[in-house]
Amino acid sequence: MKNKKLIAIVTAIMMAGAVFTGCGKNSSSEKTIKIGVLYSTTGAFSISEKPMVNAAKMAIDEINAKGGIKGKMIEPIYSDYNSDPAKASEKIKKLILEDEVVATVGTNSSATRLAVIPVVQNNNSVLVYNTFYEGEKPSPNVIYTNTVPSQQISAFIPWITKNLGKKVFFVGSDYVFPKKSIAFAKNLLEASGGQIVGEEYLPLGHTEFSSLINKIKQAKPDVVFSAIAGDSVVPFYKQYKQYGISSSDIPICSIATHEGSVKGIGVDAAAGHYSSFDYFNTVDTKESKAFVEKYKSTFNDNTTVTNQVEGAYHGVYLLAAALEKADKLDTESIIKAFSGLEIDTPQGKIKMDKENHHAWLNSYIGKVNSKGTFDIIYHADGLVEPVIQ
Repeated sequence: MKNKKLIAIVTAIMMAGAVFTGCGKNSSSEKTIKIGVLYSTTGAFSISEKPMVNAAKMAIDEINAKGGIKGKMIEPIYSDYNSDPAKASEKIKKLILEDEVVATVGTNSSATRLAVIPVVQNNNSVLVYNTFYEGEKPSPNVIYTNTVPSQQISAFIPWITKNLGKKVFFVGSDYVFPKKSIAFAKNLLEASGGQIVGEEYLPLGHTEFSSLINKIKQAKPDVVFSAIAGDSVVPFYKQYKQYGISSSDIPICSIATHEGSVKGIGVDAAAGHYSSFDYFNTVDTKESKAFVEKYKSTFNDNTTVTNQVEGAYHGVYLLAAALEKADKLDTESIIKAFSGLEIDTPQGKIKMDKENHHAWLNSYIGKVNSKGTFDIIYHADGLVEPVIQ
């Protein structure tokens, strides 16, 4: 009898301890909101993604300094996938299942985004994607904060044919974003009365462009429309100049060459070429200037602000606004809360579409100047609608 009483007392003490331990754990977790930050600081896309990590961190630190979200601090869980889509799938699965993040900000190339989407959907989580992409078959679990072709190319091709010429040679890296974007651009070119004089794709990470450049010389286009992406951008531009084509002869009009790329290319080979994005770091507004200056003073790592950096920055702010608006922190409530959101960003006010999970954004065309920055030579009148294929 005494043994039974002793066992009952010990069991009661153990159960009480377990309850108190559980309460302590829940109390601690309720103080923060976990968010995954999934970018590469190594590999083929590190030139773009390292500063995106910086921008996400800067936004998170700013939000926390202002009191967080509903009184809770954002707890970022940083993860590097080395520009490897397969590794990105593993990393985001860990973020969702082990780290229990409410959403993940990140990934960059379309190949990586497409690799992680099944994991995000199967585990009913949220991905906030901050890079320009081809705009095809969007996932219901992804929020897209950067441009689709309708926002990046619709004004670019007519501007090219009006100002630079109608004969266009298309080049791109051999994966989905360049191919789909060039298909969109070709349709616009034909509608604008232009002529396709060549089309070539090279493997991602390609570094030897002499054969391609010889084909461009033989075709004698007015313009090269480029969707060469990642670290391949730098050798392409350098060899383009090295093998005898200048920007005054045949300018490159790119949808993937940003300020970070120009820094790697160098002014001598980059000046005079064009790019189209929703943001350049030379946008002449008080908000943009303050953003660029703060980034420079915060991160002394030789990176620079690009449209993707600004996209990662406002992507975190859009997520924070959705979390603030959501009734609960489950996936359905968070995604619903994005609908119709409007926020102020370094590029100006932007808004989320009420239906398709994409942002209405600005449209700019920039020309690389002798300082290695972009002179803005075109700005769309108002925000441009994201048209999804």
